[in-house]
Amino acid sequence: MKFRRPKLRRLAGPAGRASWGLADQGLSSLSNLAVGVVVARSSTVADFGIYALAFGGYTIALNVSRAVSTEPLAVRHSGDRTPEWQRAVRASTATALLTGLLAMVVGLAIAAFPGVPSKGVLIAFAVTMPGLLLQDAWRWAFFVVGEGNKAFVNDLIWLLAMLAIFGGLYLTGTTSAFSLTFGWGLGAVIAAIAGRFQAGVSPRRQLIREWVQRNWDLSPKYVGEMLAVSGTIQVYMLGITAAAGLVATAGIRGAQVLLGPVNVLNQGIRMISVPEAARALRHSYRRLWLVGLAISFGVGAGALAWGAVFLLLPAVVGRELLGPGVWTQAHSVLIPVILLQALGASNAGAFAIMRALTAATRGLRVRLISSVILITCGIGGAYLWGPKGAAWGLAGASFTTLLLWWNEAHRAIAAHRRTH
Repeated sequence: MKFRRPKLRRLAGPAGRASWGLADQGLSSLSNLAVGVVVARSSTVADFGIYALAFGGYTIALNVSRAVSTEPLAVRHSGDRTPEWQRAVRASTATALLTGLLAMVVGLAIAAFPGVPSKGVLIAFAVTMPGLLLQDAWRWAFFVVGEGNKAFVNDLIWLLAMLAIFGGLYLTGTTSAFSLTFGWGLGAVIAAIAGRFQAGVSPRRQLIREWVQRNWDLSPKYVGEMLAVSGTIQVYMLGITAAAGLVATAGIRGAQVLLGPVNVLNQGIRMISVPEAARALRHSYRRLWLVGLAISFGVGAGALAWGAVFLLLPAVVGRELLGPGVWTQAHSVLIPVILLQALGASNAGAFAIMRALTAATRGLRVRLISSVILITCGIGGAYLWGPKGAAWGLAGASFTTLLLWWNEAHRAIAAHRRTH
């Protein structure tokens, strides 16, 4: 037994960090699931379609923030708490906060345009955007030094604050798409304030310029990647809306809300996958490849398993969660959306490999090619066969992009081996 203990200790670290990542993302996704469910039950199908588009805008801002602030932090400062980590966290969180302020200005400007429907939802997203992005930056800062328990506590604060606000809204009879969305964002603001005290450091705006310059070799390409991801979703959702109506958009988004636990698994693993891949690279290329495969297999299998379970649940569960109107549309596209989510999640291992190798150009190339495929298949399917065609087109495109990711990861390792 004494010869096995070192191996067990080596496994315990990654397993523990992965467990905290899943638990933390579970709370974060539970917050997103809760607001999606209550807004769906409080809105018409068309209004929920507008909410889906607004949530997509938030996702774009979140991904841009990660590209310029927390992704470079994970790639270059994974390890232990050091003075360098503290300085990097001060800079990265300040960068995330600035990104949130810029996103707020953009959101309010869009809401100010005449004829924009559901302005309240857009305003609720916009005014809470700085807190939403700062809270996410604290989570990453904790994970890169293996303190997933602090990220878990921070997301717990968000969830409890949000539930308290929701309770007050229901007791006072003031629930609406605006008030519920604002309550969700306000919970993130409260958690962002708590994150400063958990970390023991504060964002420092004077370090933003230094942070951007130091990571300029990575950040623009990461931004391009993230915009390709989020922008692609927005483009094909808008295209599907134009081709098949808001009912199709609401159906796909409704199915995604029901598959929230898939995002729990996907985002929870992604939160820790880049630091783990960076650690594996210091050991060997073989370990890096095996870590990437394990990540993708675990996320993909878990996503398919959850989707299979949900298909077996009585239809009344879906109607109670989303309301009869949204549920009818979501149920018709549930199988292809399950495949879309599972196949999309399965590129997590290849993504982590290329992040660890700082192969930003390769990652951007895959994202751009994938964007064209997803947009073409999604909108084309909607135009030819309606909502079901859109969902199946996206599922088929997701399988193709998964193959592209792993091919590029293999080539990235080969190139890194030759140059190092």
